[in-house]
Amino acid sequence: MTAKNNWRQSSNASTRRTLLKIAALAAAGAGKAFAAGHEGSLPQTARRRTFQYRLLLGWINDNSTRPLAGSRWPITTVDWQTVKDYRSFLRTARDYGYNGITLWGLYASHGWAVPLKDSLPPARRRLIDRILNEANKLGIRVLYGLGVYGWGFEEIIKHDPSTARNEGRMAWGTFQPDNGVAMCYHSESARQWMRDIVDLCVKEVGTQGFGFQSGDLGRCYCTQCRRLSDTEYHSRVIDETAEYIKLRHPKQILGLSAWGVDLGAGAGALQPLTRHLDFLTDVTDQSAHKGRDYRRSLTSALPCAIGSLGGAVIVPPQRWPRDRWFLPHAEITAKSIRSLHEDGGRAFELFMGPLANPQYNLMTRFVGLLLGNPAQTCEQALSQVVGHLYAPANARITEDIVRWLIDAEDAYLSRAGDISSGEFDFEPLKGETAGEPIYLTRLSPAALDAYRIDLERLAKQLPTFEAECRRPAELQLIGRCIRNVLQDVQRVGGRNRE
Repeated sequence: MTAKNNWRQSSNASTRRTLLKIAALAAAGAGKAFAAGHEGSLPQTARRRTFQYRLLLGWINDNSTRPLAGSRWPITTVDWQTVKDYRSFLRTARDYGYNGITLWGLYASHGWAVPLKDSLPPARRRLIDRILNEANKLGIRVLYGLGVYGWGFEEIIKHDPSTARNEGRMAWGTFQPDNGVAMCYHSESARQWMRDIVDLCVKEVGTQGFGFQSGDLGRCYCTQCRRLSDTEYHSRVIDETAEYIKLRHPKQILGLSAWGVDLGAGAGALQPLTRHLDFLTDVTDQSAHKGRDYRRSLTSALPCAIGSLGGAVIVPPQRWPRDRWFLPHAEITAKSIRSLHEDGGRAFELFMGPLANPQYNLMTRFVGLLLGNPAQTCEQALSQVVGHLYAPANARITEDIVRWLIDAEDAYLSRAGDISSGEFDFEPLKGETAGEPIYLTRLSPAALDAYRIDLERLAKQLPTFEAECRRPAELQLIGRCIRNVLQDVQRVGGRNRE
């Protein structure tokens, strides 16, 4: 079996019991994500209903049960609590059908150390190894989040100036006169650093794949590099790196999260970008916004699976208390997953968050169920999660809670404008302490006040649900989150009136 075939779906699971049965059949070793014999026994219709790559994605602490502060985003410190968090998190991921996770910041964020091995201090390695071993035991492949010529090279560029050109960079279609973060494609020393990092990750870290990014912080825009279009530039740096990995480390799974990469040039122009990839994640759903036919042309013609983050990339706040927010987004996510699957997409990455927050506890399970069976409706998948988390006394209460969750989603999203394409932040990423609730400041004063009225109405309904559920604790936590959201609403509203 090829690495791609190893990642084919093992079931169209729609219940936790089925998911657990499938997970028990997952092999733990690299290159054996799912057993070939098990997949072969599935009906062809069941295989078509599932996603091949069902992944979580995030920085190492995006799922932390604790608020973290004291350094710039992303905060990548780890300790024994981090390991404990991952034990719980990965088991939930396994139970709900995920087969991989792309982790950024395992050993580097803004800058790999020089020499490279200094990025792997023994104390940190012991902790990270525990996380990787837990994932391997559960049959979840860990992909190393890796910047390709950008993200992670600040110290290397300072140490070896020949790796970059101080002629600016192009980031998200805008020229930035400063550089210091993006290496130059035409630099031989940059190419060698890139390969040395790959070898370090495979041989020393033990990663089972890579989730690439090449455009988020921008690409080199020196005299030589600017002769290449953005598509040509990213195709060269990604394909060259991917080809090197496939030749030297053929069992590695390779994906690209296309932050800052234009995917609108057509399937022919994107062939060089994707020829050595296993999946390509269209981060902002730009191919879908060009029209469903355009995305279908990519899924049918490109050699890798096409995926999405759901359009709206909901980024969890790292510095906030875990009970400060609650914004379910099941309907918009289900719509995105369904349309992606109908267009032939077979990869999905959910930007992960802390299960200690009831929004992410809900959405992590919900998305896993939908990826296992995209044919089910939003309400069907939500009903299952509601049953698992809250244990309602009967079907009527289950339906009422499902409607309540959709109502809570609509209360905000119907007033926030279109968030279906791009990053959505609760607080600013910049800074070292808990930031302001910028997701509330984007609402007009009238919309904010209407949101307050809806939240107060929704909060009053929760005690009735709690009385009708055998596991009311999570509903009580939702109530505490809403009370804290209302405090933020009042603070923002007060400033609006000043």
